Amino acid sequence: MKTTKERTTKIPIVPPKGSRDERKELLQESINKYLGAIETQIGDLKKIGKNTLVIGGVIVAAYAITELLLPAATKQRRNTLPIVIEEEKDEQDSVLMTTLKGAAMSLLLTIAKDKLLGLMENRSTNNAESNS
Repeated sequence: MKTTKERTTKIPIVPPKGSRDERKELLQESINKYLGAIETQIGDLKKIGKNTLVIGGVIVAAYAITELLLPAATKQRRNTLPIVIEEEKDEQDSVLMTTLKGAAMSLLLTIAKDKLLGLMENRSTNNAESNS
């Protein structure tokens, strides 16, 4: 998937004959161009990954807030006949427990996001170091 900012990198073809130094320079030049192209692709993937994590976090937060604020309203709409079941009241979590679950989920998602970003950064630096 190419955007308007991307362009094709032309890599010089190494001639089979010629002095060793000329071929070595051409090869080094092509290596540097490949590394540049790979680094730009990794940078683009990092941006996409960060955006994906942020969007996912926002969706989960919106879902958690919706569940915290609207659970009683959705249950009332479903039940058109007043049926009294006392066992369900015992099984339902309190507002405090639901809030704590939502906060724990947000904390865990933040930690997971930080770990994934750190992993992506370490991987890209390790790749850059190994290619050097």
